[in-house]
Amino acid sequence: MRENYLLSFFAIRWLSVLCCTCALSAVSYGQSATTFRQLIDLNPVFANAHTGFTLYDVAGDTLLYEYNAERYFVPASNLKLLTFYVSHRILGNRMPAVYYRRTEGRTDVWGTGYPLLLHPEFGDYDELHPWLTAQRGPLILHFPAAYEPPRYGAGWSWDDFSYGYVYERSSFPVYGNRLYLNLTPLDAFGERELYGSPPEVATTLVQDSRQDRSITRREGSNQFTVGTSFYHPDNFPLQRALSLTPAYTTDLVGQAFPQQIVRMGDRPLPPRGEYERLDVSLPDTVYRKLLLDSDNYLAEQLLIQCAAARYGVSDEERILDFATDTLFAELDLGRMRYADGSGLSRYSLVQPRQLARIILALHREVGRERLLTLLPAGGLNGTLKRRFDNRPETYVWAKTGSLSGVVCVSGLVRTRTGRWLAFSFMHNNVVSGSTAYYREMERILGWTYDHL
Repeated sequence: MRENYLLSFFAIRWLSVLCCTCALSAVSYGQSATTFRQLIDLNPVFANAHTGFTLYDVAGDTLLYEYNAERYFVPASNLKLLTFYVSHRILGNRMPAVYYRRTEGRTDVWGTGYPLLLHPEFGDYDELHPWLTAQRGPLILHFPAAYEPPRYGAGWSWDDFSYGYVYERSSFPVYGNRLYLNLTPLDAFGERELYGSPPEVATTLVQDSRQDRSITRREGSNQFTVGTSFYHPDNFPLQRALSLTPAYTTDLVGQAFPQQIVRMGDRPLPPRGEYERLDVSLPDTVYRKLLLDSDNYLAEQLLIQCAAARYGVSDEERILDFATDTLFAELDLGRMRYADGSGLSRYSLVQPRQLARIILALHREVGRERLLTLLPAGGLNGTLKRRFDNRPETYVWAKTGSLSGVVCVSGLVRTRTGRWLAFSFMHNNVVSGSTAYYREMERILGWTYDHL
């Protein structure tokens, strides 16, 4: 009987402790919810725009707070988180460089969207370059019209072609599909020299003293005109998109490999089993450039790479459908509109809840330590170098997204107590600029760091 009494006593004590713990948690959650409501739902800065927010505890994927999290927003470059997830699932750390077939003393080559050939920032990682150098006999680069990706994505602003963030897509990129220009260090006479790639473009710049902008080109042309302000050191390194055709790409490859005979063809890719695939490394340096610097070119070419790896053709639409119907369905994300790889398209529509759950999936599958090396860190690098530096230690790692009227940030927060949280802030219809929005987000996530 005494044993039953003791068991009852300890059971009651345990229940009392449990009830007290639950009560404390409820109070804590209630206080947090009240504060978040004041900071987000009733925020006067956010009142004139369309704002959504989601916050999850990484431990257990537990929802902590959300506001308009089920509504759809244009994500801008936050969409690159989806593209990274798709690339991680399909490519991992290997990617197809080319398809090829050797016959009758020649090598027929078909592009896969491989983004690193002669790229000015990835010379040490370009494994296709030595392979092309080693080939014997003529190289025939094939561009079957049916498999060439559209140069621009659906919903892109076509008149951005002359700026340094919109690059044409292609099945056989070369030089990063861009003009790259830089200045040498000062020499003994205090002078610098201009250099760049492709050489034939970099050495044929036309100067026009009447031009206000530092550098321009006409759409469809690779003749660049520079103004009087062009040579100011603050302009460099400078990158601008090239206009590409199969003939022009073939010509550039021929100039880069003068020991080879390079010709253009248009044969379709043979049936599987009648050609080979050259697989090369996909280093984290590429993923880091994608996320840290928000590289639109890499985002688009990686999706083309995913299509080539899975289907043998550079069909971005097909891989976008596979991602939404299969990969994201496995995460139970629900419906979304995934229109391109980079977020340049305003056709893409995503919920804050979906982006936060992508962050959770990356945290599980990629691993936290690796993910932190790929995302911009608040106050340290990338697109967050001057953001979220309002605490004594780094506490935000996140992907930014910006278009006219769009301000988005999604990623991870580490609180003062070491708790890891996944979040997504999305703002659309912003007319006042991004500064005030970032100031408020820094205040909100700073409070999160201090109190959760």
